[in-house]
Amino acid sequence: MSTVSLCMIVRNEEEYIEACLESVKHLVDEIIILDTGSTDRTKELCSHYTDQVYEAEWQEDFSLARNQCIEKATCDWILWLDADERLILKDRKLLQQKLSKKRCKSYTVRMLHFMNSMEEGKGRYYISYHIRLFQRKAGYQFQGIIHEKLVDRKGNELQSKEITDVIELYHYGYTELHLKEKSIRNLSLCLKAKENDRENPWLDYHIAAELYRLGDMKKSLEFINFSILGFLSKGKVPPSYLYNLKYDLLITCGNTENVNEGIERAISLFPDYVELHFYRGIVLFRLNLYKEAVKAFSYCILLGEDNPNYLIKYGSGTFLAYYYMGEAYRMCGEKEYALEAYRQALLYQTEFPEAEERLKEYTA
Repeated sequence: MSTVSLCMIVRNEEEYIEACLESVKHLVDEIIILDTGSTDRTKELCSHYTDQVYEAEWQEDFSLARNQCIEKATCDWILWLDADERLILKDRKLLQQKLSKKRCKSYTVRMLHFMNSMEEGKGRYYISYHIRLFQRKAGYQFQGIIHEKLVDRKGNELQSKEITDVIELYHYGYTELHLKEKSIRNLSLCLKAKENDRENPWLDYHIAAELYRLGDMKKSLEFINFSILGFLSKGKVPPSYLYNLKYDLLITCGNTENVNEGIERAISLFPDYVELHFYRGIVLFRLNLYKEAVKAFSYCILLGEDNPNYLIKYGSGTFLAYYYMGEAYRMCGEKEYALEAYRQALLYQTEFPEAEERLKEYTA
């Protein structure tokens, strides 16, 4: 039977750490905690679950800390988590079967990143897939002082095509009151890294993402454009979520015309990315092209939200698409179609005041 080491780096995580460790303690064979300077009860709480709680000085380098942590692992597989995550185990027996496959050296895991409510199907969250399980003897290491990535012995970024659907991770970091502090910290680390690696378009993207979370939309848009140009100058196709952030920013800033001009190009690069089709639908709606908007939102529903290649906001292929389809039908004067779209939206998102209000208007 394959064994699993849980490896975590922590610092002042007393708010989350117990829930995280409770969620995973029955799955793993050893728990290794590397504390990088906690001043709260984090270490004490961790000691209730493991005697392998180590200390290391924080050197403003996430990969350095994670690599120090995984070096202490002794099991066949390494599972890495953050304190603000919880693991959902769906089938322990099936997981063991997957871990016993000799040819598979890593597994990608589905993650839900909650933005408000901590219940699937009620709140707002993003869906993404990340490598969180890998064989210890494969020799993988983390690289990058922030937003670290797993790389192989040759330094190539790990790209796992194997997805395990028997575990899932819930991430609550975006719901916390201290999110602003984390974004400021992350932004500082990204800017520091950029001093030594000015031509790295990934850093421009991460800077843009942190500026977005901090509410500086104008600066964020500047850096996302820098990032896209950086990838293009290297002869590489910019990753899909750069376009996701760019068009999110443009729509948020009300720059409909610029979105309309560029969205088709982005869709040609990523034709199955539901987020881009959703943005296209929003733009068509704002341009009063309601029938075209209905087609765009219908295609969003057809694509759905469970594509492991992309970062997807819950709703873009379900309740939000149905709601805006209803709005487009309403503007076309097609009441019955609008009513049905609102009803479908509420099947996916039971707490959806906007759709409820539209139904009340029509049925009053």
